Amino acid sequence: MDGLDMGANAPAEPLNAESAGPRAAGVVWDLQFIEPSIEAAREHLAATVQKAEHFAKKWEGTLATADAAGWARALWELGEIDNAFRAAASYNELRLAQDSLSPTNQDLDAYVKKESVRFANAVRFLELDWKTLPAHQARRLAKDPALVRYRHYLERLLEDATHTLSAPEERALAERAPAAESAWESLFHETLSGIVVEFDAGEGVRPHTIDELLSYRTSDDAALRERAVTALYEALSPWKGVLAKCYDSLVGDRLAIDRLRGYVDGSGTPLPMQQANVANDLPDAVVATMLKAVEDHYGVAQAYYRRKAALLGVKQLKFADQYAPIGTPARCTYDEARKRVLSAVSAFSKSAASILEAFFTENRIDAEPRKGKAGGAFCSGVAQDKKPVVLMNFTDTINDAMTLAHELGHGLHFSLAQKAQTPFEYETGMAMAEVASTFNEMLLFDYLLARETDPAARQSLIASRIEGSCATIFRQTMMARYEERAYAARERGESLGSDRLSDIWFEENRKEYGDSLVLPDGYRLGWSYIPHFIGTRFYTYSYSFAHLTSLALYAKYKSEGQPFVAKYLDLLRTGGAKSPEALLKTVGIDITDPAWVDPAFALIESWTAQL
Repeated sequence: MDGLDMGANAPAEPLNAESAGPRAAGVVWDLQFIEPSIEAAREHLAATVQKAEHFAKKWEGTLATADAAGWARALWELGEIDNAFRAAASYNELRLAQDSLSPTNQDLDAYVKKESVRFANAVRFLELDWKTLPAHQARRLAKDPALVRYRHYLERLLEDATHTLSAPEERALAERAPAAESAWESLFHETLSGIVVEFDAGEGVRPHTIDELLSYRTSDDAALRERAVTALYEALSPWKGVLAKCYDSLVGDRLAIDRLRGYVDGSGTPLPMQQANVANDLPDAVVATMLKAVEDHYGVAQAYYRRKAALLGVKQLKFADQYAPIGTPARCTYDEARKRVLSAVSAFSKSAASILEAFFTENRIDAEPRKGKAGGAFCSGVAQDKKPVVLMNFTDTINDAMTLAHELGHGLHFSLAQKAQTPFEYETGMAMAEVASTFNEMLLFDYLLARETDPAARQSLIASRIEGSCATIFRQTMMARYEERAYAARERGESLGSDRLSDIWFEENRKEYGDSLVLPDGYRLGWSYIPHFIGTRFYTYSYSFAHLTSLALYAKYKSEGQPFVAKYLDLLRTGGAKSPEALLKTVGIDITDPAWVDPAFALIESWTAQL
């Protein structure tokens, strides 16, 4: 299939009905509800950029003395412009994801990137004007009833203002970024992408990327798993110096920026995790409490790995066997997945199921794998005044059904928050972004488990659920601890060479796995290919927080039953208009209490007991 290059106004012909063929054949989304054509998208984007520039001429230089009503008018106007911009930009991103090989889509992408710079430059003044208001004036305005719908957004800008430099300094940092931070990131990614291994997986020798070698860890062939892991770390070894240098340079640069921006303690020592905490809208103490609580429960994961070793008939699990399949996974067509997901959600909330059913009936899912299409899966919120869409690559497995449930969880979250919140507050930070998606997975998991009678299929389903939770909670926490130690070493004046990074990595992994898993010496380089360390520091712990939150919420649902449903849906409607701490208090979860994570770990232990 050649994507959407079929004429500017040609009607889409998706087949998102219950007649989808194998591997979701014909299930292609219809994006005309966002933009009717590429030409229309270009015209709308150009008009929106012009509106943004007119907006700047109208409001720039006036907001310093504006009252709350004036700020409210400016924010409402900017929200309308932002929605129009996001719609056109999302249309471009979605077309490119649908077919990245299309020259037409590539041209649109180039045009959107160019116009995006103009748009950002035009509207940037409003946030800067708010941040530069005297703190007492900004706090008073934020509390005014006229700005109630924007309050949390404005309060977060105030918090960020304490770490914002003067305009000339911010411009200087922006100008240096391509030659500093971006250059090291590019070198890291280019180095990794250039590592290709000649490897025979049973179909003859051919070049393999790192991701392809990692994919063999789920093979049912133990020898293949072992050979792939060995080949991976042998391939990384010659490049460990370059990869370490990229990280060392980025960490040193970030620590210097932290000092400039005031992410420091009372003695002026940088607090490298604080920037991530501010972005996630989480207090430092809450994050520290969560990480410590996860470490205290490493034994939960270790108990599972010991159980898995017994099921595989080995004394101790090898690293290469960590994701070895257990049992026999059931097959699941797209039509079956649709019915099961909607049935599982309907048992929880018929109104939620109705929202998700519209994704199918309105052709807002692209599930058919094909050449040129982006891999993986995602849900795009598009814009606050548009409906969200889902992209995935369905291959008729039960894991694909779980992915469908996951992305539709995001879709439910977007759908509810978009109707209730402003363009500035409908999206959540990373700490809450994965909550609804994982909760939706749990609904499907329990639905499937209650109906699966084949012991091997049940075993596979449970093991997959546990391994997903272990990877998201325990592994992501371990990686945050690794980062903490790396930044602390660099701050002490120690260079982050490959040997030092390998030592830290191995020590933190040993804490996570204990003696439940045999770690090969090659795994000392496990730090070297993880892009999150390079792109966004301490990105990983937000996954741990979100997954723990989802399981804690699900435990609440299991305990409270139907009365919980309305509270949960209200939580989703709130979007990003409250902090995670305030949001979770509305459903009875206090994330300042270390015990808030206990129900999540109890769920994992209960699953392990069923194997």
